[in-house]
Amino acid sequence: MKKKFKVLTGSLLATSLVFSAFDLSGSVKAQENVPYNVLSVKDESGDQMAINGKNQLANDNKLILFNDEFSYYTETQKGSMEVVLEKTGVNTYRVVKDTDGDSAIPEDGLVLSTGDISSTEIRSFLTQLEAGESVTLYEPTEKREQKQSNAVDPTRESNPDGAVFDGFRGPDQLIVYKPAFGESTKTNQYGYEITVENGFVTKLGGGNSKIPKNGFVVSGHGVNSSWISSNSIIGAKVKVSENVVEIVQDVESFQYQSQQAIDQARSSIEKAKSEYLDVAFEEAKAAIQKAESLLAEAEAIKTSDPIRSLDKTRQATQSAYDAYYYSLASHEAEQRAIWYRPEETTLAGVNQVLDRMEKAGFNSVYLETTFWGYTIYPSDVMKKYGLPSQHPRFANGDYGKYGKDLLAAYVKEGKKRGMTIQAWTDGFMIGESSIGVPSQFAKYPEWAAIQRNNITGTFQPDTASKYYWLDIAQPDVQDFMLDIYKEMQADYDIKGLNIDYMRYPHHKFEQSYGFSERTKRLYQEKTGIDPYTLSPTTTPAEWEEWLQWLRDRENEFVDKLHVQTKGLNKKFMLTATPEPGPEAVQISDWKEDIDGVIPQAYGHDFNSIQKTVTESKKLMPKGTMYYTGIYSFYHHLSEMASVNDVISAKYGTSGVNMFAFGQASAPSVDALGKGPWREKAINPGEEPILASRTVLKDIEKQIMKIYIPQGAVNKKEGLSLKLAIKKLNKVVEKDIKNSSVVFDSTVAKVEKAVADEKLAPVVGERMKADLLDAKMWVNYALKHQK
Repeated sequence: MKKKFKVLTGSLLATSLVFSAFDLSGSVKAQENVPYNVLSVKDESGDQMAINGKNQLANDNKLILFNDEFSYYTETQKGSMEVVLEKTGVNTYRVVKDTDGDSAIPEDGLVLSTGDISSTEIRSFLTQLEAGESVTLYEPTEKREQKQSNAVDPTRESNPDGAVFDGFRGPDQLIVYKPAFGESTKTNQYGYEITVENGFVTKLGGGNSKIPKNGFVVSGHGVNSSWISSNSIIGAKVKVSENVVEIVQDVESFQYQSQQAIDQARSSIEKAKSEYLDVAFEEAKAAIQKAESLLAEAEAIKTSDPIRSLDKTRQATQSAYDAYYYSLASHEAEQRAIWYRPEETTLAGVNQVLDRMEKAGFNSVYLETTFWGYTIYPSDVMKKYGLPSQHPRFANGDYGKYGKDLLAAYVKEGKKRGMTIQAWTDGFMIGESSIGVPSQFAKYPEWAAIQRNNITGTFQPDTASKYYWLDIAQPDVQDFMLDIYKEMQADYDIKGLNIDYMRYPHHKFEQSYGFSERTKRLYQEKTGIDPYTLSPTTTPAEWEEWLQWLRDRENEFVDKLHVQTKGLNKKFMLTATPEPGPEAVQISDWKEDIDGVIPQAYGHDFNSIQKTVTESKKLMPKGTMYYTGIYSFYHHLSEMASVNDVISAKYGTSGVNMFAFGQASAPSVDALGKGPWREKAINPGEEPILASRTVLKDIEKQIMKIYIPQGAVNKKEGLSLKLAIKKLNKVVEKDIKNSSVVFDSTVAKVEKAVADEKLAPVVGERMKADLLDAKMWVNYALKHQK
């Protein structure tokens, strides 16, 4: 029999306020010693516990609630105590099981979590929850949060701690920007902002936000970025009084949010019509009607049953979001890639991950095939070098007909779903100090990359990251890595290699790399100089020559890798993923060796994402395949924010890479699959000619299906354009070397039709952009796959 106890207080319940909570029938039950504004959970016996946070990884001494908006898993540390709940009613749940951390979160369900360092009360409450038991979630109809800001309309003088930073917003600060500050906040992307108009939040996230005339922007960095994001929704009420920011969420807030979502969807549908886009109009219309009906039902019971009213309002918002997704165009040729570090030890696990990826619309998986110095597949090369043949996580795996071969399972099961595999590799970074010494160093300690300030004569982890690195300048090390990549490409149907960490870590003088005995000896044999005697202050010219020599060794390896991969398969892609900073600049050294570049955009607004892409494009030759790397999943953005990130990242490139599926959420996967990735797409990097021809065929189809019937072009001109596109497609099929002239003449024909007012300008611009993309992909094929 379970041990039961009274209402549990904990840190959030140290008050005598009474909370009026609503049960499912709308009646009021008084719960002693529970504040009115505290989210809490109650079991069948009547015991009740306050919930201290939502979707937060820091769970020590707290009871944290995780829902499917966070991810497919809680991502908490092993040793946590967690209870998985399956939804049965509006606010009722059934206990499924308990786990010790990193629990799978049921779609539309919850997980209650606390860390291994936690109070007896919280752990006792979770311990007494039995499988099959019913649990009720009590949610306040009003949530109110206040915090003192660091400054309003900051200046260098009024906010010295933020003086040197963009927008005068310093680390961990909370800043309010009113119209008197200027047109925008001038902040960078490393924070979170909400735009408030007429007292309501109208925009979430971003940097350098426009400051509305009828409101203000609240901006946070670090801990205050988290405070804003965790307490804000579209429709939240915000006011600033005596520099104190107050954020309130109530039923009216959620109704405002829902109406805004409906208005956004209607606007997007009308925009799609006016621009002659091929979108899912019927699905969008049905979703709008459902949203409006639900919102009306919510309004009718707002007073009598606020809990059900709130539930219906949220359903209305979700339906409006769906309507918006259906109103978005879905391109037929683009990369939709996802980085993923696998964890599965069964074929069922692999298929579950791939099913979810397919639902989102991904067509390429950048699978981490080497990490912590191991391969995820059984490797003959590793065995030849006397090293463990496979990552220990997968060595006892059971992948059905694929045996222990996780990579083979992903390649072949992915192909069934229209997804290809690109190998993502950790390169020369082979371990982290907390998991022990890498196997390579146990066998070959002389292979270790050594920092200048390491005078021990033995390998040590990086002073900053705690990672271990192989010494890229050593010929034996290069040969070993080339052998691994050759095996991977030769034995598996992978389409490319995404090279990460093909370099030394970037550090200042004392922590700089390249000082292993072997590498120092190589340099001394070439120049007669011991590099340890050099410094940027006493011998600046010689120091720069030494750094260039190291950089040449890095570039030498990438060039060898390029030659090797193209020798095996000319269509095989080498892609690099530069982060902002020194690595982004260094990418230009590889312009003759790299097929594609995926610059990492850490921001979540159009301007910051495009700035990253534009700066990267300046470093590489025209015609390089470009995708944009975005962190929507990793930063646990909402489904709407994830969709908007994808739209912003696709602009001006051939597709998007998302990081990472380990942090993906069910709502975001669903949103992408209903919205921008609704239709299947050909990957232009892997199949540039097919992608080009697919785009041309799609233009032909749109002319006959939409543009002529809806009056975007008259029939005679439309048929003429269709014929020109058809001829171009034949040239791409039969004579791509001479297709450039035909592309140019076809673009000119489109431009003339617009100038002669025979073709709607918005359609003409879209045709032109599609033609130029198709031309770029053909030129890419000629240069990189010849």
